[in-house]
Amino acid sequence: MTSQPKSVVIIGGSLAGLLHGLSLKRRGSNVVVLEQDPSTTRSGHEAGIAYGPGVGELLDKYDDTGVASHASAAATRIAFRKREDLKTINLVRHLSSWVLLYRILRANFDGTASEAVPSPPPPRAGDGTAEYRAGKRVTGLAYDERAGLVTVRYVSRDGDGGEESVTADLVLAADGVHSTVRGLVNAPTAKEYSGYVSWRGTVPEKDLPPRTAAYFKNNATLDFLKRNYIVGYTIPGDAGGEDRLINFVWYYNYEEGSSELDEALTDIHGHRHANTVPAGLVQPAVWKRHLASALPAVAAPFAELIARAKTPFVTKVNDVFTERAAYCDGRVVLVGDALATFRPHLALATEQAARHCLGLEKVWDGDKTLQEWEHETLTWGKRIWMGSRVLGIFGQGTWWQFFKIIGAYISLVLRLRRGKL
Repeated sequence: MTSQPKSVVIIGGSLAGLLHGLSLKRRGSNVVVLEQDPSTTRSGHEAGIAYGPGVGELLDKYDDTGVASHASAAATRIAFRKREDLKTINLVRHLSSWVLLYRILRANFDGTASEAVPSPPPPRAGDGTAEYRAGKRVTGLAYDERAGLVTVRYVSRDGDGGEESVTADLVLAADGVHSTVRGLVNAPTAKEYSGYVSWRGTVPEKDLPPRTAAYFKNNATLDFLKRNYIVGYTIPGDAGGEDRLINFVWYYNYEEGSSELDEALTDIHGHRHANTVPAGLVQPAVWKRHLASALPAVAAPFAELIARAKTPFVTKVNDVFTERAAYCDGRVVLVGDALATFRPHLALATEQAARHCLGLEKVWDGDKTLQEWEHETLTWGKRIWMGSRVLGIFGQGTWWQFFKIIGAYISLVLRLRRGKL
């Protein structure tokens, strides 16, 4: 498909789906989002995110809320074990909370009010319609080649009623690392557990000693430990405003199949989660044991921050790369994490979704073909996918593993330069 679609179904209502949904709505398409999470407000587990120029460009063009979407870090500080300040790099980043950005996008997309945006902006002249259907699990796709239409079948998560369907010119699969659509279209995919998890949490800035809060202010800070490391930075609160949070992400090795991983992923009710134990459900004994064994080696500001986290959560770090983006004659397209999920060290997940969105706008405008967009997208994605592995193994692996992955990265870059994916 190479022209602006009149009707679009987006499968997945997280940040990637909403970025695409808002772009398409502003350009006159009628958009339906199907999101399997039944909540109309969504939870981001108090997760911090970073975003780059692509997200900024989309917000500049399409956001009418006037709400500040991020805090800025003017530099990146490197700590080493208990040494608090080894080196500072002048690298500016936009840092936000998942929930705040979600609320800004929802307010623009379908007028959802929230604590962050109590008075959503009205639609613009020329906007298409926008509908967000929560609690809808996709069960199938059917492509009518003659009519050029795709029908999406889905059921309600509450089990009320049978299978329903919606038909559109274009279907965008923005359903994340565990994408249902990838399976429905038999997308050729490589998926791997990294060998480590991320422990995450936040602490209100006002609840920290002034010296600790000042340490993280205006900086993204990394503390490299022995085969694990922590990142800490300041983000806006979920409601925006001046009540800021200090967010941390602690990458820690657990082998697949190990008792340590099983314990970390088993919640307070005894349920073993496949990937994430949400905030509030982590077993206190598991978190306390982790802190007792690992916190003594951490720089003092990080130790102070992490010890005060009341509701940490834990997620397996996986990566995914799919060798094709477009299916059904370009009527079904994978975007965001559904196409490529990077290990989070480069903080490019949301930026990737924005790049996909901006690139597809050029396709709808006739500035490039869908095939050109797909090739550019896969080339960039594969390089970032491998680059995120390099950084992850630098922080988590042995020197032998690091030199091995560097060799693989150089080989990949050379192949990409020769036009070979």
